[in-house]
Amino acid sequence: MDCSMTSSILSANYNTILFEFGVILVASKILYALLRKLYQPRIFSDLLLGIVLAQFRVLSLTNAINLVFGKIGAFVFAPYLFALGVEMDPSTLLDAPSADAAVAYAGVLSTAVLVTLFHTPIMRSTSGIVHEHSLRAFLGLAACLANTASPVLTRLATDLKIAKTAVGRLAVGAGQATDMVTTLLIALGSMIWRDAGTDDDATAALAQPALTAAVLAVVAMSGFVSRAMAEWVDGRNPEGRRMRGFDLSLVALVAATLCWFSSALRLDVNMAAFLVGLAFPSEGRVSRLLVSKINLVLSSFVLPLYVAHVCLSLRQTTDDVEAAGLRKDEGFRVYVMDLPFPWWKVFFVTAMGTLGKLVGCTVAGLLRGLGWLEVLALGMLLNVKGYFHIYCALAAFEAGIITDKSFMAIIFMVALNVAATPMVGMAIASWARRSVQWRLMGLQHHDPNTELRLVVGLHGPQDVPTLAFLMEALRWGGGNGELAVYAVDMVQLTDQTAAAIVKGGGFDGVTVVDEEVSEMRKLIGEALDAYQADRGDGVRVRRLLALSSFPDMHSDICICAEDAMAALVLLPFHKRQREDGAMDGGHLGFRLVNQKVLQLAPCSVGILVDRGRGGGVQLLSDGAGPQQGVVVVFIGGADDREALTLASLMSKHSGVRLTALRVVQSATAQARARARTRLFESKSRRGAAEAASSASASALGQEELQMQVDDKFFAEFYRKHVGGTGSKAIGYLEKHVGDGAELVAVLRAVQAEYRLLVVGRGRDRRSVLTEGLEEWAECLELGPVGDILASTDFSSTASVLVVQQYDAMKHYKVIDEEFMPL
Repeated sequence: MDCSMTSSILSANYNTILFEFGVILVASKILYALLRKLYQPRIFSDLLLGIVLAQFRVLSLTNAINLVFGKIGAFVFAPYLFALGVEMDPSTLLDAPSADAAVAYAGVLSTAVLVTLFHTPIMRSTSGIVHEHSLRAFLGLAACLANTASPVLTRLATDLKIAKTAVGRLAVGAGQATDMVTTLLIALGSMIWRDAGTDDDATAALAQPALTAAVLAVVAMSGFVSRAMAEWVDGRNPEGRRMRGFDLSLVALVAATLCWFSSALRLDVNMAAFLVGLAFPSEGRVSRLLVSKINLVLSSFVLPLYVAHVCLSLRQTTDDVEAAGLRKDEGFRVYVMDLPFPWWKVFFVTAMGTLGKLVGCTVAGLLRGLGWLEVLALGMLLNVKGYFHIYCALAAFEAGIITDKSFMAIIFMVALNVAATPMVGMAIASWARRSVQWRLMGLQHHDPNTELRLVVGLHGPQDVPTLAFLMEALRWGGGNGELAVYAVDMVQLTDQTAAAIVKGGGFDGVTVVDEEVSEMRKLIGEALDAYQADRGDGVRVRRLLALSSFPDMHSDICICAEDAMAALVLLPFHKRQREDGAMDGGHLGFRLVNQKVLQLAPCSVGILVDRGRGGGVQLLSDGAGPQQGVVVVFIGGADDREALTLASLMSKHSGVRLTALRVVQSATAQARARARTRLFESKSRRGAAEAASSASASALGQEELQMQVDDKFFAEFYRKHVGGTGSKAIGYLEKHVGDGAELVAVLRAVQAEYRLLVVGRGRDRRSVLTEGLEEWAECLELGPVGDILASTDFSSTASVLVVQQYDAMKHYKVIDEEFMPL
């Protein structure tokens, strides 16, 4: 009768339920977009929305959620726990404890000890946390408080840019180990304390071991079946080809069947899903893709509705209703959120979880040689809670293990916890940045006897050939040809990639298992490996991942350059060359990244306009074979001086034929410059527009100072590389031009002879030769000359490298170069 009534209600209100669910999902999405500016995780927006819905409750909305989740709520969390189990490797439990595992075990143990010490107030019958006085309730609370929400921690480490720090990498690894151990303990507990399906104690005593053995047999069988399925699917879907949806659906169906077998043996279906997930291989294309698809559906649809269902849960018990001043008439439904708020319980469970983690992590961290600030930050990060804690609270509440007030206290404890943890992460990032010893970073400040360090951004494998050409050309700018390259794969953070974030290895604390991203990174790795193998010793390539939204991706690049103390950041231009030789419209997201890196980078920056069409050029270290022509254009200014320094480093390579093109003012241009100077001086003498005249006089003084610095710098360059007696001479051209049009004509005349044109961005360049060019510029981030060289109608064969020198005044925050330290 109840089932038929429920079915009729669902069919009658189908459109209404869909509409109300859509409203919840849209509201959750909007709220998350707003809170993301504060680095709040998705679970906080879901909880905040659920609490608001519970306080300002709409009866039809409440009925819809409770009606639907009343039927599917028992197993709706199973996909989450299955994906969580697939991400983990249970074989690590058998290995010698690593640093991550040691910190994880210490945090779990200390939390369990703390819960044991506070056993009396926890188990108090009238005002305690636990309603059921049993061993399973006590151990379950200890495991829940010791648990770390590793998916939430992994996403926070990505958003806060701490995944590459030592504390961030240790926190992500220890968080996953903690999550695996505590969730496994809860799953084993659900196998021990369960209903055997019979009232006969003797029969139950025999049935429990038999059912447990059967469940373990199903889990073991899941390991063999899943590996066989993964091999079969991989054989049908070779690398480089998109996986068939039917094959992936078949794997999911097999996993669901194995979970059903375990649940048929009277094991909770959600815990069965976790155990089956643990049996699945954590590595492999099938597992990565399955996890990313499941997490995308969960984060987009299921989990926001699930959290709203939890917050709108009906109060099942009738104790303390009269004390709360609520009616308990027949048919009246009392909601948990209507009860008096249990502040002391919220603070009590929060304090127990926090202190337990802090004590354990402090002891383990200090024994490992970490500092006090590091271990305290590590403990706070490992204390982060998530969706699993909400599930445990609801399951314990429905089973009568905890009271309704304790249920509400745990929900608010999770909300407060996830709201405070990002602040800890931001403090870690700020402290890590301050701990880095700052120095002037740029090519002009690079010691030629030391290793040259570059940060190279990559949009895809098509960027590797030409950037490898540049890396190889700059290789001999370091001592004995030593080159360290930090290759950063620039990946946009979307809902799809966010669902595929897992614990990473090496320098990256996290990585992405999305199929498209994984294939791109694999191709990039193969190209870089081929370059490194060809060059042999002296070249070190370290792979990194910049996983961010485009407005924030510049932070990953700048942090990497600062940590590596790089001299130069190389980034691809946001436009690409088409097959017909013209440039396409470009990617506005990558353009925004380039603009912000140019503005905020802690070292010099180069933007590469690639016209090699993915071919690249292999340089021969022994000098045999044709040399590649490179021309550096010198007009004047700090950026041009940095470009000239870069070119001088490239000239040390035997495969580079370098030419220095100096553009100087012709007699006509010099006459215009003198006329402009006399005009400003006359205005200054007449006293007209005093402020403007003062600024103009200052600009003229700066221009004269820049010309003196340029002449001195170029004279030194000419003495060393052009007029010197070295074994390898650099070509030299000098062109006299009168205006921007003549400058463009000169550049057009020489572009066909060279593979690469190097030019400064020209931020501080004040020259009559470039007046008016900015008015026609399409991409101002390249400067007036760089924009012309990058235009479609300029060349179809010559690549362009636009160089910007690091501005040290940004670091010292001085108002004039006169006050700069030496």
